[in-house]
Amino acid sequence: MLCMRCIGVFDISTFEMTEGDLPNRAQKMVKEWLTEHKDELQEMWNTQKIVKLPPLKD
Repeated sequence: MLCMRCIGVFDISTFEMTEGDLPNRAQKMVKEWLTEHKDELQEMWNTQKIVKLPPLKD
C-alpha cells in the first residue's frame, strides 16, 4: 500500500489554499471545517491562545 502525505496552508480569511498539494476533495473538506470554525480560528489568531477544535463531522 502506498502512503501519500499531502500538505496545505490555508488563509483563514478567504479559505483559499496558499501553499500545498492537497487533492481537491481534501481541500473541500478543509474549507468545510474552516467554515464551521471560522470565529474560533479568528479568535485564536487574535489572542494567540490555541485551543483544540473538534474534527469535521460526517
